[in-house]
Amino acid sequence: MTTTADQIVSLLRPAAPANQFVQAEVDLIDRLAASWDGRRVPAGAAPIAMIGLSPQDFAAAAKRLGCSVAQIRAVDEVESQGGWFKDVRADILALDGPGGFIDGPHLPKILFEAHIFDRQTEGRFRKSHPNLSSAKWNRALYVGGQGEWNRLYRAMQLAPRAALMSASVGRYQIMGFNHKLAGFDTVEGFWDAMKRSERDHLDAFVAFIESKKLQSALRAISNVHADNIAFALGYNGLGYARNGYHIKIAKAHAKWISR
Repeated sequence: MTTTADQIVSLLRPAAPANQFVQAEVDLIDRLAASWDGRRVPAGAAPIAMIGLSPQDFAAAAKRLGCSVAQIRAVDEVESQGGWFKDVRADILALDGPGGFIDGPHLPKILFEAHIFDRQTEGRFRKSHPNLSSAKWNRALYVGGQGEWNRLYRAMQLAPRAALMSASVGRYQIMGFNHKLAGFDTVEGFWDAMKRSERDHLDAFVAFIESKKLQSALRAISNVHADNIAFALGYNGLGYARNGYHIKIAKAHAKWISR
């Protein structure tokens, strides 16, 4: 039996007046549970955030990249310590109202980069919006946490596509301008996926590693700081040493390799 997205969504609404499902609906839910792995939203259905990753997801990604699960987990721990904000602040959700770009009980973690926005917009907003557009990277411009969504939203009012290009997002904090390397033709499609599920975050990471040819560097990750330099440089750029990225990766790897 083929179940449409409309049918799935309708089953999420309690049947009136007793707020109970009828037997036919129960039977359909049982069939869905047996055939659907629960991590992906069927095409056309409403997005469901906070769909987590299973050990099998990590194992499949590790097999494809020829690395260990601990090496992948070390990266995502250092990048985001979990890809989502939970219990999103009301003032953040109110920025563009219900059904807008910023909506839902959960949002992926992001970091808006003013120097990238400056580059994407050729410095047009450097004088008028110095907290959003900067000629050079400036740590002081970060507000951190969910406040980064506020910065992204304000930048989107100036130049929407450039703003989406200028933030890193999700479990692996992939930059919007890297959307094609992550397997998406458009930056808008990339963001839609990053707001959908952590499985999409992991798939984007795998595609990015393959596109950048970082498999060997990923496989070299270990508890030894020096072993992580190649990956740190390829994934995070020249600023890796200033941020101690290779050291953080070693510490995270030691944690996951022992599990």
